[in-house]
Amino acid sequence: MTTTIEHRPIQTLEEFYHLMNQTALVRRKAAQDALAGREPAESDIASLRNALESLKQIPNTDSEKPFERLLRMDDDNAVTVDLDYEITELARDVMFLELGETALKLVIEDQTPGLLSQADQLAQRLTKALGAATLRCFITDRDGTVNNYCGRYRSSVQAVYNAVFLTRFARSRATWPIVVTSGPLSGPGLLDVSVVPPKTYVMAASKGREYMDLADAYGSFPTSEDQNRVLQNLHSDLGSLLERPENRKFGLIGSGLQVKFGQLTVARQDISGSVPEAESLAFLRTVTALVERHDPDGHALRIEDTGLDIEIILTIGSGEERKDFDKGDGVLFLDQALGLNLDKGPHLVCGDTFSDLPMLRATLERCPDTHAVFVTRKQELHKAVLELCPKASLVAEPDILVLALHALSKVSQ
Repeated sequence: MTTTIEHRPIQTLEEFYHLMNQTALVRRKAAQDALAGREPAESDIASLRNALESLKQIPNTDSEKPFERLLRMDDDNAVTVDLDYEITELARDVMFLELGETALKLVIEDQTPGLLSQADQLAQRLTKALGAATLRCFITDRDGTVNNYCGRYRSSVQAVYNAVFLTRFARSRATWPIVVTSGPLSGPGLLDVSVVPPKTYVMAASKGREYMDLADAYGSFPTSEDQNRVLQNLHSDLGSLLERPENRKFGLIGSGLQVKFGQLTVARQDISGSVPEAESLAFLRTVTALVERHDPDGHALRIEDTGLDIEIILTIGSGEERKDFDKGDGVLFLDQALGLNLDKGPHLVCGDTFSDLPMLRATLERCPDTHAVFVTRKQELHKAVLELCPKASLVAEPDILVLALHALSKVSQ
């Protein structure tokens, strides 16, 4: 069934999320057409243009930020949202579908001068390191790495051009293309915001605790019934907490409440700073007290506060070996569950934060023939990556990495 998006006023957060869900459906069809060499359907271009105009016409705030808009949560409350990602990526998609790859690159270069030459340089470095070899594993984080960062997970729908470029790379250069994200798999999650065709990437969510493999089969990391019961009870109480009028905003901003496999995440702030810091910290203390009531001895759960999200994670191991489950554990689990043969390279690992270092470390320990690209401007992360993998490449924007990967897909053709 074809999805058609009409131009319409968007006034509430729920209307906004519904619109973005519709763009995902249109974008998946448009990506399939592009990958098959078919001309884009005029109806798809019109739908994405209508979505773009609908977002642009959401009422502005008094802020000087050009993409900042005001949306209602309910009759009494409103929230400020920065729609930079959603508006920019929709505009790029319309350009890509109407005028093609060259025109898109000109727009990207205009938005970030010098970006195309940086992408070319990265492609040259990777070509020198890999030649035309097929990667055994391409293991990458999503947001901020191969997808431009969005302040709200539910609306971070992958762009058509991004899906096309990453699909071409996966199909031509990797035996096991794998996305490992800390977000949930669905409901909404990684599968809901992804536009790449099914069976293109192993979609590994919840830091690799759960996945959809290249045959569209589901798998998950084993956890004990006791741990699951603690997490389920906590989830129920968190839901009740967010139903209170004073807390409702935390379920709607940023990450909202995400139910992951072996983990719960609830937002306490977003990248626009929509919540006063004192109120955000008070909510953190409330959630922390709630976790302590459910796990008074601290055996089953760990709390990680990112400043934006409160992540509540089931531990693994026992006694002095008890630890948080990280992306390195996720990669090793996928190796065992899927038969990646991680000890055989070459591999390419990509990330953008310190939480991605464990999956680079785990891969390097299994196979020295592991290469890395990290997307970051943080000097402390630069240093940590190079200490772990001295030949790693460091770039400032996800677009640089995505364009370089697309260039590599042509090397094997």
